[in-house]
Amino acid sequence: MHANPYSGRESVLLRVDGLLADQTVCVLVDAGANVSTTDLLDEDANEYLSAVCLTHAHLDHYQSLGTTLDHAAPVYAATDTAQMLEDVFAAGADHYELSNTDRVLEQLEPIAEWTQVVPGLRVHPVPAGHTPGAAGFLFDVTDGDERRTILVTGDFTNRRAAGYPGFDPDLPVDVDVLVLTAATSEAYEPTLTDAVATICERVRAGSTVLATASGLTGLQIAYLLGHLADHRDETLPITLVGHVAKLYDRLDYTVPNVEATPEFADPTDVLAADGVTIAGPEVPVDGSAERLFGIISDDPGATLVQLINGGSFPVTSAACTTYQFSLSNHPTPETLDGVVEGLSPVHVVITHQQGAAADQYKDKYDSFVWATDDTTCYTLLDESGWTPPPWVTESTTRRVQAGTNTSGRQLGDAVEDLEMPLPNVTRVDDVDLGAEGLDLERLRDRLPTGRVGQPPDGASDDQQGDDGSTAATESVRADGMAGEWAGTTDEPDVETALTSIDARLERIETAVTDRGIGARVVDAGDDTLLLRLDNPPEHLEHGQRLRVLLQDGVVSENADGHADRES
Repeated sequence: MHANPYSGRESVLLRVDGLLADQTVCVLVDAGANVSTTDLLDEDANEYLSAVCLTHAHLDHYQSLGTTLDHAAPVYAATDTAQMLEDVFAAGADHYELSNTDRVLEQLEPIAEWTQVVPGLRVHPVPAGHTPGAAGFLFDVTDGDERRTILVTGDFTNRRAAGYPGFDPDLPVDVDVLVLTAATSEAYEPTLTDAVATICERVRAGSTVLATASGLTGLQIAYLLGHLADHRDETLPITLVGHVAKLYDRLDYTVPNVEATPEFADPTDVLAADGVTIAGPEVPVDGSAERLFGIISDDPGATLVQLINGGSFPVTSAACTTYQFSLSNHPTPETLDGVVEGLSPVHVVITHQQGAAADQYKDKYDSFVWATDDTTCYTLLDESGWTPPPWVTESTTRRVQAGTNTSGRQLGDAVEDLEMPLPNVTRVDDVDLGAEGLDLERLRDRLPTGRVGQPPDGASDDQQGDDGSTAATESVRADGMAGEWAGTTDEPDVETALTSIDARLERIETAVTDRGIGARVVDAGDDTLLLRLDNPPEHLEHGQRLRVLLQDGVVSENADGHADRES
């Protein structure tokens, strides 16, 4: 049954009869807004809470945990989600009404493998992507010689999240019941790429950049920025402050270019014109973000980048340049369909969607699809077999019951393969920025080589490929950021080299013979760029049209000691 159908609809209560004498075993997955097990359970009918499973540390999944502690039920979470929960509660308590957080932490049990809830029922976390440490839960129900599986995805994507693996639908088990989070997003990957590129561009322009985000989103952005700069052999100082810094330390991250400063006395100590500072919350109206924004808000050369997950109104009125990006890390509808078709469950229970957004799935799959919006307890399996929704036709019932899943096992037959190793939720060692959702080709177009910070010691601009790597040591990057001569260790042919030299000499000649004036690019918003001349000639007048010659790659040092592009 839905545990909060009139709020976020991300919380589900599972009931299993027959495992314990005279008792219905109940398991709650997630506790979003307005979830109360006191209201959901009927002790007079011998319904008792045996466990609460938390998929990840986002507010809309843990907000009511403090009201779901009946019967001393353990609160299960994947290891790293459990590891960060104390810090998450401490930060959340400053902004939201959270109850009994100390008791939640007392009953919290990290799990990484099969864990017995009661005899006949066990649970195993599986990677979910979406956010660092997120997990879905696979339940194995055994009754005599019959076994059934229930997979609750939680919020998921097949993308990695700051090194944590994404959801893999190619599980070595057959899934009978799929409780599917149906929230989708078409724009996440292009928006993420745009946000990362914008931050890098503003740092390159010499701007003091403040990026505001929730703690977990801040971790993801820091991970991407730090490794992107490292793979391009560039320097991009990234400072994490406040809650995001505490999570970084708690999870033992070590990301190139990233420094964590949980506490700071003077905001100017953690702000710099050659790097980016990441702080929370998503909008700089309180906390660390508010203190830092107070320093840059009146600076026309500074930049505020707001990374918003939903429900917050961005700051748009300030002297500094402001950006906002909506980052909702959910799968595309096509990915969602692929998961259902690949797992071929008997039942699909739609969560985290309501109304027409949920109803669209009712006749979409070769499964019994439940897209309800009430607190009714629906039966999926009883002594007579799988129970279809009341609105399903007899022909649909026959088709689903006659179907087979991907392994050829008749739906509802005993499961024999649950002892196969399942994927774990541990953070991986290798870095794959494409798997994280970044469009690497688009980044190459927007971020030409060698303009974030300085090249590494001993490397000149001429030695760097278009990913920031030095051609003498590396021609192809493992993450797909290929150098100028990707796929070969040979140098270019003579004709290509001469053409490149001619073009370079032409730029040098233009630079030393033309009369140039230093200028700074200023982003005035609304797709308007202004040039602020350092020493404007007296003959220039308002409204006069000029031709500006841009000399790519020509860099000068201003009075502050920062590198600027000349034109």
